[in-house]
Amino acid sequence: MDSLEQLACWVFNCDRTQLYMGDYEADEEKIEAFHEALDSYARGVPVQYITGVTEFMGFEFDVNSSVLIPRPETEMLVERVLTLIEREGMERPVILDLGTGSGAIAVSLTKMDPSCKIVASDVSEEALEVARGNSAANGITEGIDFVVSDLFSRIPENAKFDIIISNPPYIPSEDYDSLPPEVKSEPRIALDGGPKGLDYYRRIIPEASGRLKGGGFLVLEIGFGQTGDVRKIMELCGDYHRPEVIKDYNGIDRIMIAKRR
Repeated sequence: MDSLEQLACWVFNCDRTQLYMGDYEADEEKIEAFHEALDSYARGVPVQYITGVTEFMGFEFDVNSSVLIPRPETEMLVERVLTLIEREGMERPVILDLGTGSGAIAVSLTKMDPSCKIVASDVSEEALEVARGNSAANGITEGIDFVVSDLFSRIPENAKFDIIISNPPYIPSEDYDSLPPEVKSEPRIALDGGPKGLDYYRRIIPEASGRLKGGGFLVLEIGFGQTGDVRKIMELCGDYHRPEVIKDYNGIDRIMIAKRR
């Protein structure tokens, strides 16, 4: 379904088949709402911000301009973590989700494996409000603790995790201005990864090693062309085995999994 179809189905409260069969109500108020939605879309506002919802891992999440819109490629991160839990025989894994945003990763993991105990952190209180709402809307009443924290700054030093997950900002600053308008409508703090897009990896990788249990895993989403640089940061840290790299559905390196020595 393309963007205009999504907007029409949302405004007229119908599915795609009903839309093309004309099986929907289109009173003056709804037609005006559709025109307003089209105007917003033409200005570069993402469809998900207009409708206020998006789908991730088959679950519905509220989104607004305080949070990054979850991408389909990030679903691979959730899938790999679930595979990791099963492969390693983890029981009641303790997981840290750094930069949780809308809570899509933490909520999806808890929905699909209720044994997970997750700390979901974000530097933005506004983002955490969205994440808490998504947790409640998806029926998660326990299993996730939401914490306002700039990466590890307010995560207790004695807290140890089986898995640390992050989809950090990784777009190089110099590329930001050339992004499509709809992407630039999202929070820059969730996109801009510094001059080469590596600033957050340089912060996360060394400190994560001290927060992981022995044999624990760091699971990161990475940007296009960043494999070598992120691997080098891990090698310089010296606390990880050589990472496994997972390609996305377009054949691009997307997920990096490293085991703590």
